[in-house]
Amino acid sequence: MKKAFLVLLVLAVSGSAVFAGGRKSSGGEPVKTATFLFFGDKTDRMSEFVANDMPEYLKKKGLNISVDLQVLPWSEGNARDVRLASGEDFTSFIEVETMSQYYAKGYLADATDYIAQYGKNLTREVDQSSFDSFKINGRSYAIPYGNKPNASEFFAVCVRQDLLEKVGMKEIKTLEDLERFAVAGLKLDPAYIGYGGQGSLTGFGAFRMMSRIVSDKNIRFLTNFLFTDESAKDARVFSYFESEEFKKYAAIARRWNQLGIISPQQMSDPLMAWSKMLAGQGLFYDGVAGRVWENLPSVRAAVPTAKLKNYFIGDAKGRPLVSRGTYSTAFFIPANAKYPEAYVQVLDACYESQESFDFFTYGMQGKDFQLNSAGKLTSRTNTQVFYNDWASNIAKWLRYESFVDDDVIQDYINWDKGAILQKDIGFVFDLEPVKVEDAQLNNVLLEYMTPIAWGFVDYDTAWPEAQRRLKDAGIDRYVAEFQRQFSAWYAANK
Repeated sequence: MKKAFLVLLVLAVSGSAVFAGGRKSSGGEPVKTATFLFFGDKTDRMSEFVANDMPEYLKKKGLNISVDLQVLPWSEGNARDVRLASGEDFTSFIEVETMSQYYAKGYLADATDYIAQYGKNLTREVDQSSFDSFKINGRSYAIPYGNKPNASEFFAVCVRQDLLEKVGMKEIKTLEDLERFAVAGLKLDPAYIGYGGQGSLTGFGAFRMMSRIVSDKNIRFLTNFLFTDESAKDARVFSYFESEEFKKYAAIARRWNQLGIISPQQMSDPLMAWSKMLAGQGLFYDGVAGRVWENLPSVRAAVPTAKLKNYFIGDAKGRPLVSRGTYSTAFFIPANAKYPEAYVQVLDACYESQESFDFFTYGMQGKDFQLNSAGKLTSRTNTQVFYNDWASNIAKWLRYESFVDDDVIQDYINWDKGAILQKDIGFVFDLEPVKVEDAQLNNVLLEYMTPIAWGFVDYDTAWPEAQRRLKDAGIDRYVAEFQRQFSAWYAANK
């Protein structure tokens, strides 16, 4: 089994030694341990903050907890599954679909009672629909985190507005506008790439941006293989790869590939495009409400005059934005946690106040960040001390960089106005009846669908064999089982 490289930072709440299974505080009381597994790059300041600043802060809050921090590169994302399967005691990020899989395997503790007893700040600051998203049979199996505008995330197009203006354009309204900008933008610098999406092998990112072009449905993905029409008041699901929408999108992807808008490296190095976008060498990527300010510091580090702006392209009539709940992410409690309440207590501490949010998200004022009279960040020496700010993000407490314009902030705050809640909040698909089909279909996705989705092969040429593989892998049974479960849930809950 491949060993993931682990960076383990063991923190002391007091000066006593730490040992397996917990330790004693100076007063003789057992110290609860809570292990957090994050992904990204560990910095020296993270080590120092978690080793020195956090223990003192937790102690002042009356929390007798030792926090262990482990950091892995994003490429080691499968380490969560391996380690949970081996019974390790830690928490990390989780999404709804993954939660249902972990629940079926017995990896997760029921967090309901711990949230009720130890999560008063969480339940005050995180909206109820977010909690509903992470329930199975009325019980919570993950703890939603964050409260921010994020409706229809990844369905907008976020462009380098400064480069758009540099090629003589002002805005993006149509697919033709986007392609004209991309072709012109690629001529500005040979290092530039067109689409700088976040490394998805499936091509979902580019499809979502084009969804209002290729369909009159208000599309939202339910799984890798299914989507629904959020504006339709029914439980019907659609097989994505077998849809006319995918066929129409594949034609766009093929054209983008031939025009050089899609990089030849998209399949061999899926993180490349994202890295180049953040380094100021990408033209556009999947739009999310907050990306116009969240990613701007990274881009501006390379291009100080850079600007980002979100656009929705295609006919939006009758298609409101769709919210999954305003959470940023969620954390689980492992089934064999020795101190399950400790995870909720640490998460809850962040949302006590503006001061506590600043501490966990930005660090120590005067050392890690400075504020101007308007409460904006005038300097930030570290982009992460514990949580990434995308993970802990509470919109009312956010600290924006001083160069983020007020109109950008207002657009962000108002992003979700008029949005509708997605129709499946509270529904969790039981994968067990079709787990074999799911595994087979994911193999087909990578081998046969991905080249079509990125435009490396022509749809008409590649589709007959790809469709045969889908059928052999059990797509019909998979769709039927999901439809059966979803229809029954919808009838009982809507």
